[in-house]
Amino acid sequence: MKRGMVLFLTLVLTAAMAVTTANAQQYVHTDTLTGHTDAVIAIAFKDDGTLISGGGDDTLRAWDVTTGRQRWEKDVGNLVLTVALPSHDPHFIAYGGRINHDIRMRYSEDGDWRGDVSGHTNYVDSLAFKPNSYVLASGSWDNTIRIWDVGDRDNLRHVRTLRGHTESVYSVAWSPDGRTLASASRDGTVRLWNPDNGINFAVLRGHTEGVECVAWSPDGRILASGGGDDTVRIWNPDTHGTRRVLRGHTKSVNTLAFHPNGQTLASGSSDKTIRLWNPNTGALKATLTGYGHTGLAFSPHGQILAGKGPGQNDISLYRLLTVDVTGNGKVNVNDLVEVAKNYGKTVGAGANRKADVNNDGKVDVDDFIAVAEAVDAAGAPALTQEDIEPGSLQASDVRRWIRDAKAANVDPAGIAALERLLAALTRVEAPPKKTVLLSNYPNPFNPETWIPYQLSAAAEVTVTIHSSDGKLVRTLELGQMPAGAYSDKNRAAYWDGRNAQGEPVASGVYFYTLQAGEFSATRKMVIRK
Repeated sequence: MKRGMVLFLTLVLTAAMAVTTANAQQYVHTDTLTGHTDAVIAIAFKDDGTLISGGGDDTLRAWDVTTGRQRWEKDVGNLVLTVALPSHDPHFIAYGGRINHDIRMRYSEDGDWRGDVSGHTNYVDSLAFKPNSYVLASGSWDNTIRIWDVGDRDNLRHVRTLRGHTESVYSVAWSPDGRTLASASRDGTVRLWNPDNGINFAVLRGHTEGVECVAWSPDGRILASGGGDDTVRIWNPDTHGTRRVLRGHTKSVNTLAFHPNGQTLASGSSDKTIRLWNPNTGALKATLTGYGHTGLAFSPHGQILAGKGPGQNDISLYRLLTVDVTGNGKVNVNDLVEVAKNYGKTVGAGANRKADVNNDGKVDVDDFIAVAEAVDAAGAPALTQEDIEPGSLQASDVRRWIRDAKAANVDPAGIAALERLLAALTRVEAPPKKTVLLSNYPNPFNPETWIPYQLSAAAEVTVTIHSSDGKLVRTLELGQMPAGAYSDKNRAAYWDGRNAQGEPVASGVYFYTLQAGEFSATRKMVIRK
């Protein structure tokens, strides 16, 4: 089994064994939060790391992302489209939805009602608190943005209405200094507002379809937007120009989130992927498949990325894990080898602690998939049949890993990788119909050559090499070999052009004979110096 696990590693490489290295840390799917009975639409992290979610089941829920357990649930009687949490008050939640088009507020510790504000005439699709204040911005399908002061529960008041968009407002976001409000609309524009006087001082154009979302970098130097044209645009908020366009999604980009350090931008799309970008260079860091097209949020310290899960009602948690098992600063096949060597062991029983990638005390399929996905995220090519050593890995092993992975609710992308392995392995497990000795290559050669062959059944294999006058030059004892094709340089018999005494042989014609059980065949080769 350990040998089989090691041999899986070659499947993430090309036949030439090349792979792009990944970062030493990667976001890996580790947990799925279940409890909502209808689609999860809105998610947000409190400063203490509690995750708040809302959706189509008319509930607000609070989650402990460390344990995966729900802390509390409140039926709010309204489909929740958006949730906002003030940065300075850990106990306050504002949420908006479709019923009555109002905005409601609650205390988060127990979900108790605090108050409502009304004024919009259509769905409230986005809410955002001004940093360190109770000033709240709301964007609505009535084409307007409203500014509210909700600090005094006895005097919840409307401050002003911002008009300019010609279609639904899907997203609003405050700059970190609170001086600018950005909005995204179905009308295809991003608008920048002075919230103190309501002036729309810039209209950013470039998206060719409606703009679904907008987000500021933590330092306020970058404004990002995502749209129905499948792109993410990076804007300069000072010049109002486009810095770059990030392409890769194949359907509309519906949600954006910046990592707290500003070095990663996460985008969620209807194509069921989350893409992680370097917002400064536009480089794609990783692609997480299967989730995330209605809401994304980073935890306060950036160790967790939350997104919509594989089911409509689920929330997936991605944790930033160290997948550089060998500690050499990069992730490649060597890290997979190390996990495979420790597969099935516990840390307490001698397993390499770094091979326990998810830190659960044991090295299992979750750790293996975590590292494999990190390599895949760096652009590893597809699995290849030629990289499986015949007879060394049983399909039954892979089927068991797939069952383990499904039972553990791991990332479907990881399960898909195992299923590709199983498909390739199944093709390889069918042995050749005949035992055959093939032509050596290169031929003529100097000074080394490979002697390929195939076995229809397991056999003890020996290759002998004779000179043209019949004298024995070299014997290559390959041992007991399973059925299969031994054609590439990793598996074919190898001769270095030397005799049994280690001396280089002279130019000329030589004959090589394959003895495999009762099978014997001889072919000619030429050394030319």
